[in-house]
Amino acid sequence: LGDWSVFGDAATEEKEAMWDDPDRCKWLGWSALEVTLEGSTHLIGAMHRSTFSVHEEWKHLLLPYDEVPAARRAQCAAERLRSWWARAEGLPGLLGDCHVASADGGTRTCHVASFGIPGAVSLRLHQARQDHVAGCGAFALLLADPATGAAWLHETLCAHTGMQTQWGMAESCAADRSEICPLLTWDAKATTSLAVLGGLGSQMRRFLERDVKLERFSSILNRLYGTRACGDESHSLSGELLGFAPPASVGTQAWSPGAAVSACEEASLELQLAKAARCDAPRILAARRWFDCHESEPGAPYCTGKFYKEPYSDWYTPRTGGVGHYAAASEKDRLALYESVVSCFKLGVPLVLLARQPECYALFFDLDVYGGCEDAPNLKEVIRFAWEDEKQVLACAIVSSVWDLYPEFRGGLEVAVFSSNGLCRRKKRFKASYHLVFPDIIVDRPEKCSQASGKCGQRPAARHIAVRNHVVLRLSDAVGSSRALAELRYDLRRCCGFEVVSGSATYLNDWTEILDEIPLWHEPGPDAATGLRLPFTDKPREGRPKLPLGRWRFSSATSSDVSLEDWPPTCSIEQLRDLDLVKWVRLGDISADVTGELTPWSEAGLHPDALSELECPECWKDADCI
Repeated sequence: LGDWSVFGDAATEEKEAMWDDPDRCKWLGWSALEVTLEGSTHLIGAMHRSTFSVHEEWKHLLLPYDEVPAARRAQCAAERLRSWWARAEGLPGLLGDCHVASADGGTRTCHVASFGIPGAVSLRLHQARQDHVAGCGAFALLLADPATGAAWLHETLCAHTGMQTQWGMAESCAADRSEICPLLTWDAKATTSLAVLGGLGSQMRRFLERDVKLERFSSILNRLYGTRACGDESHSLSGELLGFAPPASVGTQAWSPGAAVSACEEASLELQLAKAARCDAPRILAARRWFDCHESEPGAPYCTGKFYKEPYSDWYTPRTGGVGHYAAASEKDRLALYESVVSCFKLGVPLVLLARQPECYALFFDLDVYGGCEDAPNLKEVIRFAWEDEKQVLACAIVSSVWDLYPEFRGGLEVAVFSSNGLCRRKKRFKASYHLVFPDIIVDRPEKCSQASGKCGQRPAARHIAVRNHVVLRLSDAVGSSRALAELRYDLRRCCGFEVVSGSATYLNDWTEILDEIPLWHEPGPDAATGLRLPFTDKPREGRPKLPLGRWRFSSATSSDVSLEDWPPTCSIEQLRDLDLVKWVRLGDISADVTGELTPWSEAGLHPDALSELECPECWKDADCI
């Protein structure tokens, strides 16, 4: 916001000096406070605050602080202390600067900026007021832990009949529940509403990344929080293994204070993990407990896949020597898995987990497009042609091919797109990977040949692989006449240096390689470990988690019989609203039960060679198989 040019050559140095300013750094210290609840005393640490008012957490509403583990750690510590202190004091809400009703009982109000926690702030004991709770007091806890934050918000709204009005939430409530402040403010209502929606952090992250400022943002936070405030990885923070405290109305039977501590004390692995991950341990432990409780037999909906021909294992997988398969017994269990997937991703320790194909599921394609080698100057250029192309040639070509078989969706076909971009360790070059999911179209799975299943030598007429083959053949036929497709194919081949697949004349970025066939085939048998990655999970040792790019609705008024020169036809592309992270996981989970039958298709539109190309990968490896 300032004009740094006045500093001339010293501008960069002055910018860096700003973060070392002594007045700024004094707020980066750490203190701990004893909190006694139900006969147990806990030492809980947090960063210094001015008054420990919740308004000091507004930055978490607007910027992606929680994506930096050190900042997330500091945020959770503050909300842990805030919730425990309020619970111990029997407050009907959380503290924050707010207006309160005037002492004379009239309609006038006054603003109080001294609501805080004595001992953890700059306020002295006699200055810190706790006689009112702010209507917006739970917004920061809603961001850190939505469930506990919602419990505190409910507690405040129910503390007095006047807290909920036809125009929204009132400003504050007396701690003894005797009165409310007759005032409606942006501070109380908008901050809470924004927190319920998850804040603007994820949206702002996209703009920071677009403007090439995300790395700078993260480095500053790591510099401030990671070294000065939270310490290094081996530094354990007081009370860090405690969960967040809900209000008293939740009841002790539903919540056992200190349970997380005793669980960690009995399991050294969890203690080490909590320190190494530098994040809030309860979420890490919740993920570990889910996998401990849901280990299953082969054929279960989820598996960790294989790493060097062995079932992949990590900190969250049971130490039972199992085969790495897991099942959710109910929709509630499945939701708990999704929440753990999201939590671990946000904490910087994404899980490795595949969803296995049931007999029927939503159509999906796995696109693998390679860029330059790891030392090439333009190794990521391939993204511009694969997905960020203004005309969306590749996407329109794929969707138009699908319309050949499902023409009833020309009026509108939803496509959810996920990406996993980064360096491919196996090929030592950049890889842009996209998963396209069509939730409107249900297909059946192709299954690999297996002597054990008795299917060896049979060609299963599964629609999924037939649709994929049709798309590949449609693109291959059109590329000789369509200028748009020809230019796209050339650019994609050029981006990977015209590399060919080992032992063949096929280019690494040819259509048959881009639309990867292998992940589509279901693998039967006890050693099965194939499937489609869940959103926000990673591959073993890859460091490129699968992230949602967005949802789009494609439509076209043009019939499918346009000339090859004009193919693919022009599409109307409408971006659909974003989803919360858990719903993104649900949308990308192909193992979830699909209701209804296969989507009717127009088999007459199928490319004549699509079925003749249907041959399972096991047959490729062993000619004697067929």
